[in-house]
Amino acid sequence: MWKWLKVSSIALFCRKALSLFSEAKKDVMYDLLKREDIDWRAFNYQVAKEIHTRHKVSDSALNVFVLDDSIKTRRGKKMEGVSRHFDPASGKPVMGHQVLILGLATEEVFMPLDWQRFISQSKAQALNHPHQAGSVAQARYVEASTHDKLSMAQAMMARAIANGVQAQSLVADAWFGSKRMIDMAFSLGVCAILRMNKGKLKYRAVSDKGKKVEWGAKALYAQAVRGQWRKVQG
Repeated sequence: MWKWLKVSSIALFCRKALSLFSEAKKDVMYDLLKREDIDWRAFNYQVAKEIHTRHKVSDSALNVFVLDDSIKTRRGKKMEGVSRHFDPASGKPVMGHQVLILGLATEEVFMPLDWQRFISQSKAQALNHPHQAGSVAQARYVEASTHDKLSMAQAMMARAIANGVQAQSLVADAWFGSKRMIDMAFSLGVCAILRMNKGKLKYRAVSDKGKKVEWGAKALYAQAVRGQWRKVQG
């Protein structure tokens, strides 16, 4: 009916229809979000597992874990959980919230799996009111403020695998390009495909003459990558 009535938004009908069943306002939603006993991570995995099973996502030819972080700049002396992070977009440190996200990508879909806020040790602002002892919220806050991002990433992938979500490889940007990340991925049976930093790190390789060599990123690109690209149709 919405389209035939030529109304620009269905929100009007939603508001009227919901008011017939409940007098609840937006405060009900906020009260729900403030509850510290709800395990949103477990709820998210329930949804993900249902989608993964019902749509046979594992049958896809390509199953890849995708790991990335996002920074939301926030200011204010009373803002909870804010800390200082380096923002690659602006190229400078900023105050805000940083969230680490893990998803599963196939040729057909992208499915969010897990997330965790990361609170750095630099200029971290404490909570205005402590979480309830033993609550889910307290456990997540302790994880956010005491674990580093690589440990969080390993735990996320381990949880995904424990919940029946498998992937052949992990894709992440240069921040995650380290020996530790590669080792953690291999320990979980996942091949790490990472953009590596152009630092002093050396890579073991085999030259055209069959000799074992150690090259930096620039030398590795010049010797083994440049001129070797293959175009993929589409």
